[in-house]
Amino acid sequence: MKRATDFLYTRWQQAKKNEVRNIEHLLKELIPPSDYQHRNGFSNEHIVLNLTENEKIEVERNLIKMLEKKEDDLIGETLTIMKSTDSLPTLKKRLNLSKSPTMKIIWASYINEIKSGDEEMKEIALAEFDNVSEKYSRIGIFHHLAKFCDSRINDKIRNYINHKDYLTAYNARTSLGIDTADLIKREQIKNGIGTKKWWEIWK
Repeated sequence: MKRATDFLYTRWQQAKKNEVRNIEHLLKELIPPSDYQHRNGFSNEHIVLNLTENEKIEVERNLIKMLEKKEDDLIGETLTIMKSTDSLPTLKKRLNLSKSPTMKIIWASYINEIKSGDEEMKEIALAEFDNVSEKYSRIGIFHHLAKFCDSRINDKIRNYINHKDYLTAYNARTSLGIDTADLIKREQIKNGIGTKKWWEIWK
């Protein structure tokens, strides 16, 4: 009897070790190293949406612990996809600790999305948007801002839909679902594309 009990206990221990290894593997898949090579164009939504209920519980718990230790907006984004209400205190902590207007908007957008709307977060985004002056930072937050679904914030984005900088105007438009055909044509004409035959473009 003791031998059978020992055997079952050993099998249980092995199963637990395998479960831990699986979670560790999942976390590495979900949150790759934070460099351009690993993060550019990366999305983990398909992984998150295919987690089992047990995996969700363990992944959520581990991601919250990771976010407690370091600022990483991909962790926040992942918890947002999971609609993790348990992560809200940690997300709020990251929001309060952040000195960057861009990051404040990003953290506020995650909180707002998880809560399906939050007036305090909308006010933060509205105020911080005016403090974002760097071009690529502004481009990067248009889509975060649009997710607030707030007419005041959308009006601020609309100020950029005809901006002289193509990337700024393009991203402002796509964040609001505004057609970009005329913008693309304008840029093509500006670069000499469309004024030449197609076979002359590369001459």
